[in-house]
Amino acid sequence: MSEYPLSSVPAAFDRGHLYSPTLAETAYALDDRYVYDYRPGDLFEPMPAAPREPKAFRWWWSTGARVATPDFLGLRTGDTLTVQHVTSVGPGTVLATYRAGAWVEYPYAVPGKSGRTLVRRRNNSSHWY
Repeated sequence: MSEYPLSSVPAAFDRGHLYSPTLAETAYALDDRYVYDYRPGDLFEPMPAAPREPKAFRWWWSTGARVATPDFLGLRTGDTLTVQHVTSVGPGTVLATYRAGAWVEYPYAVPGKSGRTLVRRRNNSSHWY
């Protein structure tokens, strides 16, 4: 489960979970005292952590996080995957990929209804959340 996908964004593993680390997390990944695996991105450097203040977050999201990418940790537009929900796992389809994650549509239990979410991590069972 620790095989890195070719990706335009940086990738890291922590306890079997694949994710794209922030700048601060990358510092830990590159420090020999910690046990993190790290692969640089082909097109992008790690992003700064998201600010908590709404106005600053809006700027961070629009100028960095929502920049379109060819892929996100190996996911491409049109790919199917499994989404880890709170109590279940279900199918999903990648609608778009951004520097901060992949926008995924998944069906609700009600026929004809669907939801959307941004997935940023893959667990050790290969489900995205």
